[in-house]
Amino acid sequence: MEGVDSFRVHLKNSRHQAGLLAAAAFSLSEPFQAEADRLTHEDEAQRLKAIYAAVADELEQSRLLEAAASCGQAEADLIMTLGGLAARAIVAATTRSPRAWNLVHDVSDQSASKRRPFGTVMVRVGPKGLPDGVRVVSISELARESNRPEGDIIQELRKGGCLVFSQQAFSRLIDKLVIAVREGRLQLPVSPEKLSEVETSDYLRLETGKSRWVPHPR
Repeated sequence: MEGVDSFRVHLKNSRHQAGLLAAAAFSLSEPFQAEADRLTHEDEAQRLKAIYAAVADELEQSRLLEAAASCGQAEADLIMTLGGLAARAIVAATTRSPRAWNLVHDVSDQSASKRRPFGTVMVRVGPKGLPDGVRVVSISELARESNRPEGDIIQELRKGGCLVFSQQAFSRLIDKLVIAVREGRLQLPVSPEKLSEVETSDYLRLETGKSRWVPHPR
């Protein structure tokens, strides 16, 4: 009997210890979960910062390409201008025909009309949202390829469900998303609809009478 009683006491003590351990584990579960959530939020915040760093690098590379393209176009324009001047000199020296003068003027006018936009590089966020829908896009290059104003290109992107940001606006967007993610108010991925609710104070409008986009606070 003594062995049975001893076993019962041991069992009772074991159950008591198990209860204490369970209570302790339960009391620690909340802090552990809070710390796990904090680490998850911090990981997403760091991911957002990495996205911006990659986008900033790509924007810089695109601007360098635009600068090179602009220099090439400037050289071509100079050659056309010199050619136009030479043609006028030849016409002046050899003929007084109005038809010849009109032809020279037409060539010069066409050369002037070929001045195309360069340097407008922006961040586009497509229907997949952020991070998967983020792309750097040269608005000027698309405008040159399609022979359309830059404003038309931006409007077309927006009609296709994209958001378009300048680098400054995208930087402010990322800063605000980082804060929201760290506070647990937001998690990745972020839809375009949700992104459009974030105030960046640098949305763009088409400047009246021009095909150029300028910063405009909402």
